[in-house]
Amino acid sequence: MSPEIWPGLVRLYWRLALIPLVWIPVVVLYGGRVMYAATLLYWLSLPVAYILGRVTGMGRLAVSLHLGVALFTALMSLVAPPEAVVTGLSGEDWRLGVMAFFTVGAYAFAAFAGWPGLWLALAYVLLAPWPQEETRFLVAAGGLLASIAGLSVAAMIRRLQALQSLIQSEALTDPLTGLANRRSLEREFPRLQALAAREGLSLVLSLWDLDDLKAVNDREGHKAGDAHLVRFARVLREEAREGDALYRVGGDEFVGLHLGLRDGASLEARVHARFPSVSVGFSQVEGKELVQALEAADGLMYRKKGR
Repeated sequence: MSPEIWPGLVRLYWRLALIPLVWIPVVVLYGGRVMYAATLLYWLSLPVAYILGRVTGMGRLAVSLHLGVALFTALMSLVAPPEAVVTGLSGEDWRLGVMAFFTVGAYAFAAFAGWPGLWLALAYVLLAPWPQEETRFLVAAGGLLASIAGLSVAAMIRRLQALQSLIQSEALTDPLTGLANRRSLEREFPRLQALAAREGLSLVLSLWDLDDLKAVNDREGHKAGDAHLVRFARVLREEAREGDALYRVGGDEFVGLHLGLRDGASLEARVHARFPSVSVGFSQVEGKELVQALEAADGLMYRKKGR
């Protein structure tokens, strides 16, 4: 499951919101003026909320708005005289069905809207003009329990998203240097390449190789070698421009993606001034696959080493 769970739940809601279509024949045959008004309000608010969510990108808020309307329509049917709601059916049986609809709606409302959804659902119940007080408290108790359950689901989703985001972050990050890793480079390369083409900018790939890492490891141990890598990563991060994407792609290899870079020699000079034992090659990315860009930068880097 994607770390973005809510968009999937929003899509599911818009499908489930069509289920009351099965009640349309019952409404037509037995509905009173209140039921007609409640049904009309429910269905008119559905496309409005859906379009609002698509236009603004705030799908969760759009669902919350429609759920608020749905709960209001349920209350319209519950507080009205039975003869104004249905004709030819038992008013009590119908009210039990609407109460069940309200309880399920309160659960979903709290899940999507959070605490504001819980308080609004309770306000609906407590402020409505109930003909019988016992009904008010019965619906309030059921709505409160359903809302608490909905809040619990929302909290569980937040924890799940946080855990999935952490797992994804760790999967795309080099634990030693804190830079992104090769998997991240493979994912972001086509996105940055498309961005460069769209904006009419150059995209330059830099490939950095630490010349003396093996010697440091042999002479001082791997702990010192790790410190050497961390120091270079810090230097590269500080000397690169804001917005440059940096990656550690191997034991002693680092890659940079530089959007709109015009002077790679300047970056090379700044890094060498602080960390002399590193070699670098640059490659224009336009029209190249990632492997081709890496090979071009690697070839230039080794020609520099040969000189």
